[in-house]
Amino acid sequence: MDHRGEEVENWQIDQNLQLLNDPEDQDTFYSRRWRTTSTPDLGFATDDIAKCTTRTVRDQLAGSNHRPIMLTVDLNMKRSLTYTPPRWNYKKANWYKFASRSDILTTRININTRQIDKANEALTKAILSAAHECIPRGSRRNYIPYWSEELQALHEEVTEAKDNVEKEPSVDNNIRLKAKTARFRRESNTAIRNSWHKKTAQLNLEKDGQKL
Repeated sequence: MDHRGEEVENWQIDQNLQLLNDPEDQDTFYSRRWRTTSTPDLGFATDDIAKCTTRTVRDQLAGSNHRPIMLTVDLNMKRSLTYTPPRWNYKKANWYKFASRSDILTTRININTRQIDKANEALTKAILSAAHECIPRGSRRNYIPYWSEELQALHEEVTEAKDNVEKEPSVDNNIRLKAKTARFRRESNTAIRNSWHKKTAQLNLEKDGQKL
């Protein structure tokens, strides 16, 4: 839990990797100077590989301060299909309507009943019903904040130009590819810059605190 650990964690998030280490595993390093053990040896993998990989700490080898680590990948393992439920988009929620609908739906609940479980179930159902009406749900995979239809079209033009130059490596096709690539990069940089300015302009330096 220091700046080096934060750097590794940020790198892991940026690369979309899973940590293979288990907190219950044996420590892998012995410091002769401090006479302490720790685990600086980390294993990472993409999500699909991590699900079929087993990490095992082995016995000391050749007098090294680090224990050897064996990563076993079972390619025959059947991958389980995971379902990711849609997330609530609170930024686009109609909170005034949500408060109104919640009041209307919850007033029908009999709070004087002795059956607490049923009352709790009715309350939860009412809140979720109001949320479905007033808070949009859904998320896009690999979402890029600055991406637009124009950038998508330019990206497709670059892809097409690249395919043409690979099929027919002429001077004209090469010039066309360079021009398409330069325009795409220029428009992408502009979109990234505008998106960053828009995002930072919405920050509240007084209230966001740690989230900021």
